[in-house]
Amino acid sequence: MWRGSINEIERKREIIRVDRGTPQVGALAFGIVDRGTNIIEVRPTTLCPLSCIYCSVNAGPRSTNRWAEFIDDPEALLMALEEVVRFKGTRDIEVHIDGMGEPGVYPYLVDLVRGIKTMDGVSMVSMQTRLYMFTVDELRELARAGLDRINLSIDTLNPGLAKKISGAPWYDIDHVKELVVKALELGINVIASPVWLPGINDDDIIEVIKWARELGLGRGELPPVLIQKYVPHKRGRKVRIRVMTWQEFWGRIKKLEGELGVRLTAMNNELNIHKAPKLPKPYNVGDYVKVRIISRGIIKGEFLGVILPLKDSAIHDRVITVIADPRMEKMLIGNNVKVRIIENDNNIYIGKLI
Repeated sequence: MWRGSINEIERKREIIRVDRGTPQVGALAFGIVDRGTNIIEVRPTTLCPLSCIYCSVNAGPRSTNRWAEFIDDPEALLMALEEVVRFKGTRDIEVHIDGMGEPGVYPYLVDLVRGIKTMDGVSMVSMQTRLYMFTVDELRELARAGLDRINLSIDTLNPGLAKKISGAPWYDIDHVKELVVKALELGINVIASPVWLPGINDDDIIEVIKWARELGLGRGELPPVLIQKYVPHKRGRKVRIRVMTWQEFWGRIKKLEGELGVRLTAMNNELNIHKAPKLPKPYNVGDYVKVRIISRGIIKGEFLGVILPLKDSAIHDRVITVIADPRMEKMLIGNNVKVRIIENDNNIYIGKLI
């Protein structure tokens, strides 16, 4: 059913398939994000059939600021990831599949999970997903490929409210609940990860906690639910609600723990998150670099470029998002330009055309 929404996106925006010669580090839209821990984020696609009302990255058919979507090449992604895993030098790497879209619609997901699981040094493969797009057979394939844990985005058990929050009248929360039961039977751990929207799903959060506890989410090793605070993002969709402060949010979480007798928080050591060597930053803010523009970026007014020269190494090669007038598209794509780097946080590079 969700395929119809993908078709709608294809009519509105260019779908870019990342080729094998493109570096896998440097962009938020696809590839690898390293934040200096043993958790490596892998982002295979920006596509999402939903238009969730609070989406921080403005994904889905109702997006108003995207002019392109990305589908990464699985072989290029796996080759780069293997190099990054070796660089980390630790035997307890968790590869977390997430992104600026819904990883579950990535057409090579099973192959991706299987390839990650065979890597020396990887101890766990997890994925952030709303789960709705899978059949039982597809979920079984993921289990066989080695998926260890699902971080389930689920904000309510109420069918009507679920459709409203997801921005999709066809979204079926009952199907999701059935798949959770099946995932647990197949040996995949599940943790519910709702976003708390004050005034919208307050009571629903409690129902999600009770449901997750009853099913045994977290397997007793981890909390069954890890609640996310709603934080409005500059480019994301905004919900007209009163935003909780962090102090209020953690106070309400603690109160829920006491009232329901359920642990709803976890420390980094419980989640096996620790520092690990961070990828080097080959380029600094303020540097001028030569860039080959290869496509549109994800947001209108952004272009994707490759910083030259390439060294054929995921540790050193970078893509960069270049901000430029969208009317220059035909002039830029396929050509080399000079760019000044203005951001490089977590090796995510943004530059301005000179």
